[in-house]
Amino acid sequence: MKTLILIFICAFIFSANCAKEQEQQIYINGIWGITDLTYITPDGTQKVMDAEIKNGSAVTDFFFMNEGKFKQTSNMSGSGTLDTYEGSWKLTGNKLIITLLLNGQPIDVDDTCELKNGLLILTRTSPDGKMSIINTFKKK
Repeated sequence: MKTLILIFICAFIFSANCAKEQEQQIYINGIWGITDLTYITPDGTQKVMDAEIKNGSAVTDFFFMNEGKFKQTSNMSGSGTLDTYEGSWKLTGNKLIITLLLNGQPIDVDDTCELKNGLLILTRTSPDGKMSIINTFKKK
């Protein structure tokens, strides 16, 4: 009887965790447009392309689609054109992994993901821990 109760409790906890993760995935599904790009270095915090993002001349949109499909459109690479990248995405807890195909090669981009006040905040820190990039998006 104790074993049966323990199995039931474990199954309930597992189901609750899966439901919570699935709820987050459903919430980030859709199109998100960049609203802020910030670099944090030992020298301080710097907003990048702030005026261009606000007036709409600098654009990055993330498309989180069903079945883990991902697309990114952006004109912020310096090429002067609107570039499109495709791949996949996976959210595990607060870790978002986007796998992009660049020149036929998969590249993983790992971010810490936070949903706060209707904003999607993605933070990436350099391997040496000296610089962080914070991208903030709003759902379109």
